[in-house]
Amino acid sequence: MTIINSAVESVMDLINALGLFSPISRGALGTGNGLVCEVGPSGPETVFLDKNQYIVLDLTINGKHTNLFTLSESMNQIHEALTMLREYPFGDDWKIVDITTLTEPQKIGREDNNAWLMASALNIKIETKV
Repeated sequence: MTIINSAVESVMDLINALGLFSPISRGALGTGNGLVCEVGPSGPETVFLDKNQYIVLDLTINGKHTNLFTLSESMNQIHEALTMLREYPFGDDWKIVDITTLTEPQKIGREDNNAWLMASALNIKIETKV
């Protein structure tokens, strides 16, 4: 698996460990209550002479739920838990060095079926080790 996908999967594992109303997946929101994430425009911030990189990855998180309080609490819990970590996931050729909030969870709308929609974004800072 690529470095980016490995890092995203590890962040999803951290989110799923919170035991929220729904496991997080990648892609578009389905018809029911759910949480999804996807990589936004991102790239290496620094490429070193030895070809290691410092990557700042924007990870969007979208949620949908018929209860706005449940959705808001879950989205905020994701940000609080991940930005307060002191130990981060790593692999053989990468390690996450920090996770910060890029955009706080915010309400973006309501569907015809009364499901609320919220969006947010995290910065995932990754160092590669080749």
